[in-house]
Amino acid sequence: MGFPPLALLLLLLAAMTGRHVVDARADGVPPSKGPQCYDAELVGFDPHPVVSSVDGTSDFAQVFNPSWVQPSPGTGGKQGLLMRTQNCTATVGSSCVACNGKGPKASVLTFSRLLDNDNLTTPTFERVTAASVVFGPHNASDIRGTEDPRLAYDPATGRYLMMYTCYGEKQQQRHKEGLGAAGSDQEPQTTVELCLASASNPTVPSSWVRHGPVFDIQGSKSGALFLREDKKPYFMYWGAGQISITNSSDLYSWTPGTPFITETAWGNPHVEAGPPPMRLSTGDYVFFHNSWNAEFPKPPGYQPAWVVVDGSNPRHIKAWAQQPLFSPSRAPWLQGVKPYTCNVANVAFLEAAHPTATPDQFRIYFGGSDAVVGSAVVQIHATSHPCQ
Repeated sequence: MGFPPLALLLLLLAAMTGRHVVDARADGVPPSKGPQCYDAELVGFDPHPVVSSVDGTSDFAQVFNPSWVQPSPGTGGKQGLLMRTQNCTATVGSSCVACNGKGPKASVLTFSRLLDNDNLTTPTFERVTAASVVFGPHNASDIRGTEDPRLAYDPATGRYLMMYTCYGEKQQQRHKEGLGAAGSDQEPQTTVELCLASASNPTVPSSWVRHGPVFDIQGSKSGALFLREDKKPYFMYWGAGQISITNSSDLYSWTPGTPFITETAWGNPHVEAGPPPMRLSTGDYVFFHNSWNAEFPKPPGYQPAWVVVDGSNPRHIKAWAQQPLFSPSRAPWLQGVKPYTCNVANVAFLEAAHPTATPDQFRIYFGGSDAVVGSAVVQIHATSHPCQ
């Protein structure tokens, strides 16, 4: 059977870039267009990456797609970034390397502590070294990498829950035509699954407990937990290609749920979950997510977006972004061009955020060209327009 055009496009995208995606063509909530009851303003954008091998803040060639580690008694008050980290040789001005493989090419997770107050100034972080690795491959299920962490802190238990991608292999029986059973052998088949781990202190390797695949569904990934101050059930937005919504009574048992967001108001046909939603002063929540165009890796590429969801009903979207927060064309390290190296071109991938001291303002962190970490500040405003 032949592949439908979109499925073929997504398979080619995965092969070219090492990014794992699923078919986005399912019915979900259509974006609302026109004036919205909330708006977002980019009030700050740091001109250079905050973590980068080129700038000397990482010993690893690729460090990107971060998750925010908020301070807690478990971390001893430390806060910072948990980042996807790889080590494929890359040269400034050369082609994108699309880092993918085992050993040093496989993704590990590194922690880098915030050294100052990122509410006020460009943040600075500890240098990323081999000693920064806190999580990584442990068997065939993730031998090709532990990717794209999204961390949520549960104050009721004092534990951090991490949704991440297990990129692995399994052996598949292959039969040589005309030779019968004697002509069969094993060949590895790559696997991509959304996995769950937890820790009381995610900044040290010994604290982590692995809980395995979330759904046991090939192609599942990108889970953002939605914890609402002792309210049950718990919710999760997840997926790449489309974003689905699901719920759980205990944070560890999940079903796939239903499609939730499948496109943006400006026409990007692919979306992917960002960091866990964050509460606004109105009681609603902002959920940052990602999107990209059908022609990717051609420009514009991956563009961060947002929605505001109802604080009393996480299935209801009150407001939609009408344009991206920004695009990779904003900086060379998002495009993957000189004076920076390139892993995957034209990527601005938002995966970490936390509130600042200003109400409804958030510091965001994002991967640039799958090689560096950038940072910006976003202000959410309530408008005079009625909500959806």
